[in-house]
Amino acid sequence: MMSSNLPDMAGAAAEIDLNGSTYRMRPLSIDDFAEYERWVDDAPIRQIIRNLDGLSVDLQMKMLGQAQEAAAKSLRENPEQRQERITSQMSSMSGICFLIWLGLRREQPELDLSTVSQMLTLDKLPYIQERLDTVNGFSSPSPRRASRKPRKRSKAK
Repeated sequence: MMSSNLPDMAGAAAEIDLNGSTYRMRPLSIDDFAEYERWVDDAPIRQIIRNLDGLSVDLQMKMLGQAQEAAAKSLRENPEQRQERITSQMSSMSGICFLIWLGLRREQPELDLSTVSQMLTLDKLPYIQERLDTVNGFSSPSPRRASRKPRKRSKAK
C-alpha cells in the first residue's frame, strides 16, 4: 500500500527559526498538497468574504454567488492551466505562508495560519523559501548537475 506521506521521497523533518523561536517542519504529504490546491481554488471565496462587511444581505449573497461561480470555474480549467495557476501561487507570499503552515501544523498543532503569517517577514523570505524547499527535497542538485566537473577555461593570448 502506498503512503500519502513523502518523507522517504522528499527531505526529512527540519527545524525552522521564526521570530526567534525554533519549530519543527515536516515534509508535505500528498494530502497537504491536495489541501493546498483546494486553498488556491477557493481564493475567490476568501477574497469576497473579507469584503462583505457593511454590505446589504442581497449584495452579500450576490457577491458570494459570483465567488462560488469563479471557484467552480477554476476546477473546469484545462489541467495544464490549472496546474500552472496552482504552481505560480506557490511563490506568492500567501502561498508560501500556507505551505509553511501545512509543514508546521503536525508538530505544532497550536499554530494556526494567522499566527504563522504573522511570524513570516519579507526580509526572511529567502531563508523561509530555502527551508521549505529543503524539507520537501526540492533544493538538492540533480545528479547530472552535481556530477559535472567545472570546465577549465583557456587563457586568452
